[in-house]
Amino acid sequence: MEKGTRFRGRDWIIQIAVAFGYALAYCAIRPFSDAHWSLTSGLRFACLLLIPYRYWAALAVGEAAPLAYSVFKCVGLFGVTTATIWSIPPIAIAMPVVWFCRSQLRLFPAKRVVDMKALLIGAFGTSLAWAMVTYAGYVTATDPTMHASPVMLAGVFVGSYIAILTVTTWPLFFKLTRNGRGLRQLAIEASRSPLAFDTAVVALPILVAIAFISSYMDASTAAVLQMSLFVPVAWLTMKYGWRGTAASGPLAVACVCLLTLSVPDPVVIQTQFFVAFAVTFLFVMGARIASQIHAQEQERQTVGKALSTARKLMHQSDLRMRQASTQLELVGGSMSLANGRVLQKALHFLTPDERATFQRHTVEAKHRIYTLAEAFHPTAWRERGLPAALRETIGRVLDEAGVAYRFNLEGRGVSQLAPAVHQAIYRAACEAIAQVCSQLTCTQVILTLRGGELYGRRLAVLHAIGVNDERDVSHLARRIAMSSNIPAKLGVTLDQGPSLTAQAELFDGIVHTKRTAQQAMISVLLYDAQPRRVDERVEARHLRLWVR
Repeated sequence: MEKGTRFRGRDWIIQIAVAFGYALAYCAIRPFSDAHWSLTSGLRFACLLLIPYRYWAALAVGEAAPLAYSVFKCVGLFGVTTATIWSIPPIAIAMPVVWFCRSQLRLFPAKRVVDMKALLIGAFGTSLAWAMVTYAGYVTATDPTMHASPVMLAGVFVGSYIAILTVTTWPLFFKLTRNGRGLRQLAIEASRSPLAFDTAVVALPILVAIAFISSYMDASTAAVLQMSLFVPVAWLTMKYGWRGTAASGPLAVACVCLLTLSVPDPVVIQTQFFVAFAVTFLFVMGARIASQIHAQEQERQTVGKALSTARKLMHQSDLRMRQASTQLELVGGSMSLANGRVLQKALHFLTPDERATFQRHTVEAKHRIYTLAEAFHPTAWRERGLPAALRETIGRVLDEAGVAYRFNLEGRGVSQLAPAVHQAIYRAACEAIAQVCSQLTCTQVILTLRGGELYGRRLAVLHAIGVNDERDVSHLARRIAMSSNIPAKLGVTLDQGPSLTAQAELFDGIVHTKRTAQQAMISVLLYDAQPRRVDERVEARHLRLWVR
């Protein structure tokens, strides 16, 4: 019971603090706000967007007190009816519109997502409601000099609309980028961001220069220069999406509004409409760019997950082949021992020719099992690493086929590559060698493996060269008999299509093939499966701040 009382008391204190704080903010910016650029409208709309519903009543109370004081001083000038209409807190008038946008139109579909369409609808509806109430006050005014005209209605509407779009965006931008970080950390990151640099160093000086020059020009030239104020904003929008408009748009609008007189004149209203159209267009374009960036990021992540899954499956498949190779070697050894025991027991019952035939079959069976195990996963690879497999296992297969072989290991960092990349390197080497040896005139194969690093990411380049010599016919008969066994001994099937290219694409690599009369060359580039670039992770994190 005591705990509930304390909670209700603390909640009342928060309500009073919200009302008092909003009243202070309202009174602070009220002298700088007018119908031409209603900064108070932007304050109201921003508070309704970001403050929970339970504090909306406190916001209405916080605005009612200073508003009633300023309005009822003019009761004798405008009349009781006008004063009563204008004493209604505009923030209370906007509450149903903002509630509809937040609840029904899902202004915030997710924690860090803003639906720009719902935001524009809310800004338009709220500005229209405020303009209608203000216009109704002018219509019911008792002062004979107050002649209500549609120009006033349009001026109040556009002034509120511009202020909402330009003032509200900075609090929204703060809400989206904070993500639980402290104000100091957020300020440091914001000051170091490329957007802040381009806004402060490029856009702001250009805006100030254009505004300063237009203040000394005639009306027609000044109007053209004021339109050009949105060129830097458009440039930042094209570069950063809606965040560029949010950062530089208020600066451009402030320059235009400070250079334009706040009078109910059709020329001024036209300028205001141009500003409203420019800001709306830039926000829509920025939102579209941000949505496309987010879609591309989602697609990139989806493709990345698929490639990562494929690499994991490839790694697991190679591990199973390694296990199968080990088991085959054990089976071959056990079978050799069993055949030796059988031969020893049946030694007196077999003729010399039968014993020789049995021994030959035993050796051939053992050799076939060993060859199959080596095709699955070489013993040299398991015992001495990838370079030993590339040098010894492939060299033995080519030597049996009568093809000279040389292996070169260059560069550095090959041993630091991920195990999946080692597996891809060996399989790519086997397939490349099988392809360059597909011609019967191939007499020599040169395989080069080069490790390196590019932009902070480790890579490996495999280069296979098959040298053809049509004049060497001394071993042609043997190569005809043995060349067909090279793919099988290396565990490669050449009639499966471009598997080498598909395997390289799993590791963001490429394959380059070149054939001449004397040589057949295949180059394979493979990147590490574990990228180390920090800026890529930071960029991906920022790209999630998208507007739907």
